[in-house]
Amino acid sequence: MLSVSRSASSGLILFWLAFSAMVQAAGAPVPVETLPVVVQEYARPVRISGVLENKSEQNLAFKVGGLLRRVAVDEGQWVKAGQMLASLDLEEIDAQVAKAESVLSNAERNLERFRSLQGSDALSVEQLQRAETQVEVARSDLRVARFNQRHSVILAPADGRILKRFVEPNEMVANGKPAFLFASKQAGWVLRAGVTDRDIVRLSLNDTAAVSFDALPGQTFAAELSELAGRADQSQTFEVELRLAGNGSTPLLAGFVGHAVIIPAQAQPAALVPVAAMVRAAKGEAEVFVVGADGRAEKRSVRLLVLDEGNMVVTDGLSAGEQVIVSGAQFLTDGRELALPAQTADNP
Repeated sequence: MLSVSRSASSGLILFWLAFSAMVQAAGAPVPVETLPVVVQEYARPVRISGVLENKSEQNLAFKVGGLLRRVAVDEGQWVKAGQMLASLDLEEIDAQVAKAESVLSNAERNLERFRSLQGSDALSVEQLQRAETQVEVARSDLRVARFNQRHSVILAPADGRILKRFVEPNEMVANGKPAFLFASKQAGWVLRAGVTDRDIVRLSLNDTAAVSFDALPGQTFAAELSELAGRADQSQTFEVELRLAGNGSTPLLAGFVGHAVIIPAQAQPAALVPVAAMVRAAKGEAEVFVVGADGRAEKRSVRLLVLDEGNMVVTDGLSAGEQVIVSGAQFLTDGRELALPAQTADNP
C-alpha cells in the first residue's frame, strides 16, 4: 500500500508539472482558487510550559518545643479547618500555666492587702506601686503561658491537604521546626512558568488562557494571568503565574507538567491567510498573488507577523475584501490571466 501511495503521489506531481508547462506555453488562463481578505483584531498567543503548584503552601509548626505526643494525619490527607493535626505532651506546659495562675493569684492578694493599708503610716506609695507592677507582670506571664498552651497543638488553618509530614510521635521537636507542609484548598492552583522579554511586554494581568496537562490528555482548564514578574531571574526569563479556574472534581496534584496558551488583551488588525497562498518568504515579509482590478494576477509583498496554525498573520499589504489566491499561485507570474472559479464553471 505504501508503494502505491508514493507512486500515485509522484504521478500527481508529474501531472501538475506537465499541466503547468502546457499552460505556460499556451499562455492560457491559469485556474486558481481565491479567498476574500478578512481583517480582524488578532492577538498573537503566548505559549508556555510550566509546573502546577498550590497557590498557598505554608509550613505549620509548634510555638514551643517539647515531646511530640500525637500525630493525627498522614501525607496526602485532606483536612478540615480547625482539625487537630498534632499535639505536644501538655504536662509541662499545663504546669507552667498553673504556676502562672498561682503567681497572679498571690500578687492580687498582696495588692488587695496593700490597698487596705493605704493611708496608714505602715505602707508607702512606692510599696503600693510595686505591688501593682507585680500584678501586671503576673498577668502578662499568664497570657504568655496560655498562648504557648494553645499553640502546643497544631490545627488546620483552613480546608486543605497535607503535602508533607516531617515529624513522628515521641520525637523531641524544637519550637518553629516545620511539622507539616500544608496547602489551602480555597487558594486554588497556579501554573508558573518563565517567558522571554519579547513576550512579557505583550502580557497584562487578567489575560485569559487555556491550560492542559500531560497527565490529563484531552482535558483543558480555563485560567487567567494573575502575576507578572517585575524583573528577570537568573535565566533571563520573567516568571508569570496563571491561576486556574475551579476544576470541580478533576484530580490535580502539585508537580503536574502543564502547557498554556495565553491570549493577550493587546490586539492589532491583521488578516489570516492560508500558508498555501505564499509563494516566497523572507524575514518578516512574504509574497502572495491577489486578483488585480483587471482580473489578472498581481504579485503583492505583505508584512508577515507570524505563522499561526497553518495561517499567515498579515499586518500590512492586504485590504479587506481583496481576493487572495490560495491555490494555483505557484504557477503564476505577475500580470498572468486567471481562470477564476466562476469562469471555470461556465467554461468547463
